[in-house]
Amino acid sequence: MNGRRERDSPERPSTDQQTGPSPGHAGWTEVVNEGALEGYDGAPPEANVILISHPEDELLGRRWQLRSGAVLEIGRSSRCDVSLPDTMSVSRTHARLKFEQGQVRLEDLSSTNGTYINDERIQGTGRLTSGDRFQVGTVHFKFLQEFDVENAYYETLYQLAVRDGLTETFNKRKFDEELEREFQRSSRYDRALSLVLVDLDHFKAVNDTHGHLCGDYVLQEVTKIVSRHLRPEQTFARVGGEEFAILSPETTLDGAARLAEKLRSKIAAGVFEFAGIELSVTCSFGAAAKTADISSAAALYEAADRALYRAKAGGRDRVCGDDSG
Repeated sequence: MNGRRERDSPERPSTDQQTGPSPGHAGWTEVVNEGALEGYDGAPPEANVILISHPEDELLGRRWQLRSGAVLEIGRSSRCDVSLPDTMSVSRTHARLKFEQGQVRLEDLSSTNGTYINDERIQGTGRLTSGDRFQVGTVHFKFLQEFDVENAYYETLYQLAVRDGLTETFNKRKFDEELEREFQRSSRYDRALSLVLVDLDHFKAVNDTHGHLCGDYVLQEVTKIVSRHLRPEQTFARVGGEEFAILSPETTLDGAARLAEKLRSKIAAGVFEFAGIELSVTCSFGAAAKTADISSAAALYEAADRALYRAKAGGRDRVCGDDSG
C-alpha cells in the first residue's frame, strides 16, 4: 500500500516570517491562491472581472473579485489596481469600476482609445450586467455575477491553464506572472518580498532505480508536505522537473530561511513508502529577498538560484541564503 508517514505531528502554518499587512483597496480581491478568497471585511464576493483577451496573451484568466463598495482602476500605471504597463493602447489611468447600491458601473477616465461595453463605446459611465464584455484599449474583460454558471466555467478553464497536472501546484507560467506582479507591488509600496527555491536531492536516482511512477509519487508527497506549512498568500509552484518555488510577500530573508529550514526538516523526517519500498527523501533550499541591489523579478530569481546552487554544492539537504546583498 502506498503512503507516507511523518515522524512528528503536523503543525499549523507559521506566521513568524510575516512583516505586516498587505496594502490593497477595500472591497475587491485579486485571486491568486485558494484560501486567499476572503474579503478584507469578511463579506462574500458578489461579482468577478475576468481578463479574457490580451494582445500578448498575458494574464489570461486573471480574476478580480468584487464586493459592495469596491473601486477597481484599470490602466498602464503601476498604481492602478489592474496594471497593464506594456499595453500601449491603454491609458495610464484608463477606466474605473465602482460597485455601489447593488450596481457595478464602468467609468471611462478620459482615455485616448476609449472604453467599450459589448463593443459600444461609453460616454462617461455605463452599467455592467452579468455576462457583459467590456474593453479597455485592446484588452477585453468579462463581467460575471458570482451566481452565474458561466463564472464556474471560466474558473475551471483558468485552473486548467495555471496548474501543474501532476502535483496540482501552480505551473511555471503562473509563477512567472505572480513573481512579476509581487515584485512590482513590493517596489511600489516598499514591502518585503522573498523567494525560496526547492530542489529534490538525487531525484534522477529515484527514477532510475524505482521507476517514474515512484518518482511521481515522491513529487506529489513532497508537494503535500510543503503545502501544509504555507500561508494562503504565498505562491507555491512547480518550476522544473523536480524544482519548486515559494514566493512570499511581506517576508524578509530571515523569515524565508526559517520557513525553508522548517520544510527541509519535515521532508527529511518523512518516510516515503511506494509499492513496498521505503525511501528517504531530502531537498536543498535556496533563499533570497528583494534588496536595493535587486532591481527586477529576474534578478530575485537568479539570487535564489545562486543560493540553491550553494546548497547543492555544499552537500545537499541544507538551506543557503543569498549572500550577494
